[in-house]
Amino acid sequence: MKFIKKHWYKVVNIVLAVTLSVYVLCVGIKKAKDYEVYKKPSIETKVYTVWHVETFEGGGKSRIMYLNKIAKSIEKANSGILFAVKQIAPEKLTTLVKDNCADIISFGFGVGETILPFLTELDNTYEVRDNLVESGSFNNKLYALPYIMSGYALITHNEETENFHCGENSYTKPSEIYTTLNKKPVEKESQYEAYKDFVNNKHVTLLGTARDVFRVNNLNSLGRTNANILPVSNYTDLIQYIGLTKSDKITNLFLSLALNNENQSSLVEYSLFSSRLNKIYSDGIYSTMEDAIFNANIPKVFNEIF
Repeated sequence: MKFIKKHWYKVVNIVLAVTLSVYVLCVGIKKAKDYEVYKKPSIETKVYTVWHVETFEGGGKSRIMYLNKIAKSIEKANSGILFAVKQIAPEKLTTLVKDNCADIISFGFGVGETILPFLTELDNTYEVRDNLVESGSFNNKLYALPYIMSGYALITHNEETENFHCGENSYTKPSEIYTTLNKKPVEKESQYEAYKDFVNNKHVTLLGTARDVFRVNNLNSLGRTNANILPVSNYTDLIQYIGLTKSDKITNLFLSLALNNENQSSLVEYSLFSSRLNKIYSDGIYSTMEDAIFNANIPKVFNEIF
């Protein structure tokens, strides 16, 4: 006791040193455990890439939202599975597919031949119409299926002329409609420029897309225009396809979900049209356009004339 009283400060230092050592040891063990957990996760993560290539005007943002919806539903049901959905400019596609191609590609007309060498053949177990299967086939083999459709409409200011305006781009071909309607195209301008000229009464006739139908229909309801809208039923190339460069459980699930009844019915929420179902719209101009699109002739996406 005398020793402790005399050297109490040494005892205190020894106790503090021991306590600190124990604390440091415990913290070290915990960090070591955390490090082990970080280095060796219990669930292995696999990332699938989805490219969305836009080649026609109208609904681009909605289409990629639809793809993200499908991706999130798969992620939720499959631990460790993640998707990276990216919009790709069509003019960059040729270089990108050679460098590191995506697992899933969403694409429209005008780029099919660039993508085809990288796609795997699909089995024909999806409930789609024969002409849709044919449009995504090459040499009698199925490589892509349309999951979203759109179409054209003849929009007039209560009169119709021989000449009409229509936006052009490097990928779609609305001029295919000219001959069958006995019309002549006037000027080459963007689709939005053609729409603006029509609304401003510079032109009396417009061959518009579904986006133009949406715009003009809204103006009609507001009393700003009194235009007639007649959906074109003989042709459309405003279609978005899905192709797979890798065929496995997840990529095939993605395609299957994009085409199932529940998700196809939800296209109403995006003001888009189903490639499988008719009558998702109950009435109005969208219902009329839906009927026209459902019966339209569709060119082959891989036998392009562009």
